[in-house]
Amino acid sequence: MSYCVNCGVELDRSLKKCPLCSTIVVNPNDIDEDTAVTTYPVETISKVVRQIKKLVGAFITVIFSVISVLCPLCNYIISDRITWSRYVILSVIFLWFCVVPPIIMEKKIFIKSVLIDFLSACVYLSLMNYFTTPDINWFMNISFPILLYLLGEFVLLYSLAGKKIKVLYIVSAGIVLAGIFCVMTEYFISKFRFGSIGFVWSVPVLVSCIGVALLLVIISKLSKLSAIKKLMHI
Repeated sequence: MSYCVNCGVELDRSLKKCPLCSTIVVNPNDIDEDTAVTTYPVETISKVVRQIKKLVGAFITVIFSVISVLCPLCNYIISDRITWSRYVILSVIFLWFCVVPPIIMEKKIFIKSVLIDFLSACVYLSLMNYFTTPDINWFMNISFPILLYLLGEFVLLYSLAGKKIKVLYIVSAGIVLAGIFCVMTEYFISKFRFGSIGFVWSVPVLVSCIGVALLLVIISKLSKLSAIKKLMHI
């Protein structure tokens, strides 16, 4: 049996309010059914979120499908053949793979999105190479190695983020990898265009990235040292 915290009258277990002073009865040892079960359970919320994601994905799919149908139709009506519209279709399909799968996926979104984006970018660029300049294979000589490096970079940074590593260290690694990306880009472009290896602008960028990364590491070390000094009252 409990008592009113305001007037002290003895209360029945089923009462929600004090019959004398109308004070709300709160018994910490008695879990009420209304408070034990939330109005919107977590499972219900997750189902609603999944449904909203599916609706958004379906809406984007419909829009992209309309574009993919209208562009070739307009192209054919104007010029009696399909010319520029095929590039629009390829771009729309590539954008669909970049936008819709991350929306509708539920688990391991980052890894799956990166893999899907890598494969779709490879297919998109290879087809663009085939349609625009079939005699010049710039996809395999430039685009594919760069995409492969970007895939490895994202996977490496994602694996580092899953470990107990300081954020500044991960940012420093990302900056250095960005500098290496610039060097690789200039390497493949110069080798493809001129047949020789030359570095003009990428090396200064890499040196700058390494300097910024070292500065971030030093800042992280100094902050740790200052925290130790503060802890030891030095």
